[in-house]
Amino acid sequence: MSRAFIRLSFRRMSQQMMTWLTASIRIFYPLRRRVRAPGLQGAVWALLAAGCGDPDAVRVGLQAYRPLGLDAHRLEIRAQVSGPQSGLRYKWFSVTGECDPQESEWPSTVFHFGQTTTRDRISVEVWRANDRVARDEIEVKIDEERARLASAPLPKVEIEITTVPPYEPEGGPETRADITGKVTGELSPEYKVVVYARADAWYIQPTAYAEHSIGADNTWSTWTHTGSSYAALVVRPGFDPFLRLTCFRRWVTMYWPGRLSKE
Repeated sequence: MSRAFIRLSFRRMSQQMMTWLTASIRIFYPLRRRVRAPGLQGAVWALLAAGCGDPDAVRVGLQAYRPLGLDAHRLEIRAQVSGPQSGLRYKWFSVTGECDPQESEWPSTVFHFGQTTTRDRISVEVWRANDRVARDEIEVKIDEERARLASAPLPKVEIEITTVPPYEPEGGPETRADITGKVTGELSPEYKVVVYARADAWYIQPTAYAEHSIGADNTWSTWTHTGSSYAALVVRPGFDPFLRLTCFRRWVTMYWPGRLSKE
C-alpha cells in the first residue's frame, strides 16, 4: 500500500458557503493510479438503483435545496436518477432564470432566479447519445426566511483526517477500516462530521445519511468501507447529502471555484 498521500483542503470559507458549512474539507488520494472495478455499493447503491418495471428504463426526479450560505436567489437542483446511468448527460432549462451548468454529465445544477422574479419552473432532460431517455420538472420559489438567514456570517472551521484507511480500490460492502480526525475553529455542539470514500464513485460512509459526533476534545471517529480516497466535511443541522457522487471535486468547486488547494 502506498504511504504517500495528497491532501486537498478548503480553508476560510466565505459567506458564499452553504448552510451545512463545509468550512474545511480534507481529501486523501494515495498516489497509485491503478483503480480496478470497485464495490462500495451495498445498501447505498440499493437505495439509488431501486425501481420496478423495465430494468433498462431511466427515471429521473428533481429536488430543490436551499442552502443558506448561497445567494438567497440561488438554489441547488438535483436529479435523482434510477436505472442504467452510464453515458448520461443532463440538460437544464428554466423559464426566466439561469442554470449553471446548463449541460453536464453531473446530475446537479445551480439555479439563479431572474432579477424580477420569485418563482420559476426548472426542467431537466436526460440524454444518452442522441436519445432523450427521461425528463422531469419542478416548480421553485424564493424562501424569504432562508433569504434573511443567508446574510448571517458563517463560522471558521477546519477539519483534518488523522487516521487514514488503507488504499483498497476494490472496496466492497465486506471491507472495514477505522477513520479518525480532528476539528478546530468556531465549533458548535450541533455540528457533525460526514465521511465519504471513493471506489467507482464517492459513497457516504459507513451507511446512508450517517453523521458522526464531534467529541469534547474536538476529535471524531467512525469506521468506513475502504476505497482509493477518503474525504471528511463538517456539517450543520439540515445538511442533506448526496449518497453517491461521481466527482467530489466538481461538487465542491461548483460552489467555491478557486478554493481547492494542495498542501
